[in-house]
Amino acid sequence: MSNELHPAYAAATVQIKQAGIETADPLTQPLAEARALQDRYFAFLAQDLPPVASIRNVFVPGPAGPFALRLIYPAASKADAQLPVVVFVRGAGWWAGALDSHERSMRIIANASGCVVCGVDYTCAPEAHFPVQRDQVCAAVRWLRAEGRAFGIDAQRLALTGESAGANLSALAAARLNAQQAGTVKGLALFYGNYNLPNAATRAYSKWVWANYLGVPHTQAPVAAIPMRADVSALPPTWLGVGECDPLVLDSVQFAEKLRAARVPCEFKRYPGVPHAFVMLSRLYDGATSALHDAAAALRGFLKN
Repeated sequence: MSNELHPAYAAATVQIKQAGIETADPLTQPLAEARALQDRYFAFLAQDLPPVASIRNVFVPGPAGPFALRLIYPAASKADAQLPVVVFVRGAGWWAGALDSHERSMRIIANASGCVVCGVDYTCAPEAHFPVQRDQVCAAVRWLRAEGRAFGIDAQRLALTGESAGANLSALAAARLNAQQAGTVKGLALFYGNYNLPNAATRAYSKWVWANYLGVPHTQAPVAAIPMRADVSALPPTWLGVGECDPLVLDSVQFAEKLRAARVPCEFKRYPGVPHAFVMLSRLYDGATSALHDAAAALRGFLKN
């Protein structure tokens, strides 16, 4: 892992600091307070949203009751088109964020891919633990396949994308869905995923988010919750992106190796000088927008037929 930040990324972090914005620390703050502070951080990053054709919010049934989806239609789309769909699963450690927090990334991917992007508002931990969040992603896909046509969506052309905790959920949901019905998910585009359990040397925050999400000690973690231990043979072609300054960079390296060993086509891209969650800074750092366009290009390729 490198520690030298790209100058443009470092300048973006200075802008955030000068605005009086900071990220939360749920290890030292009450959870409600940490979420409020993190929401303020997300709102600052999400200003000046790119225009899109339209947005629809719907509630769908799920394993823990109804939950929300946000359908974002790309700017160039026509009202009567049946578009492919990309299901977006946010990061934020399973404990923070919602549909608004990552809407900038969702809009960029929609416009760059030409697909409808469906954001999944999965239930945060510790209000729910694995497998609820994975199963909500699966429920969103099943709803799209059953009802999507009425919303201008061709869910036979469906891919998943996610970052950090959302990359974990995307991989696990895709493996489950494709094992049940081959070809349900045509591709994955994943940024800096939490693919493995923390170890003794892992930063305290990562240990906390896993414990908060699992609800049991790491020694009791189900194999199905851990992409590095789960069966990935049913996964579709996968694109992986990670920053070289990311403390989880080894997770992505090892997951790429696991996919290739399972004969899953995998493209792996490293981004120099950026840390974890760098694509969230697309308003302030052009490299984040470029990386989102890379993922969108991969998704467009998965869904071209």
